[in-house]
Amino acid sequence: MRRHAAARRRDGRQDVLDLVQDVLLCLLERDGQELRRWDPERGRSLDSFVRLVARRKVARVLAQVRGNPWCLAPIDAAPEPFNNAALLRIEVRASLASVLDGLYAGMETRDAELFELSFVDELDADEVGRRMGMSTGAVNAWRYRVRKVALKLAARLDAANDSRSCATQRGEAADGR
Repeated sequence: MRRHAAARRRDGRQDVLDLVQDVLLCLLERDGQELRRWDPERGRSLDSFVRLVARRKVARVLAQVRGNPWCLAPIDAAPEPFNNAALLRIEVRASLASVLDGLYAGMETRDAELFELSFVDELDADEVGRRMGMSTGAVNAWRYRVRKVALKLAARLDAANDSRSCATQRGEAADGR
């Protein structure tokens, strides 16, 4: 973040402090619900858990317009050349963040723990089952259900994006562009 600020001749220290404050609020809101999700028996230190939460929070903030300090930067007179690959990566990352947010919104604490063990820590079903006191079959069934929910969320997001782009194109056609 600081390197990005230096490249734009901005002082990024305040932006970093703002993001730190956002992460602390995220950890402590709702009586520290996010912080209480940390379990030392799962093998992750508190420092590592906070780093994980911070990375997710900062990625969400920077993927959005609202709250992103870089979206408020003045527009250059000569914009940089259009890069399709970079734009596609940004769109995919934003879509994945939206799907992840949707998944977490519908999860209880135990589901979130299962999700982190299965998909963040990438443990096999036997290990996840051992840590959570579940059978391997139950873990695999839970993973299958989560994948189905993720696919539905992604399809809904794609449909919403398609309808927005169609509306924009219809508006441009009506304007004669």
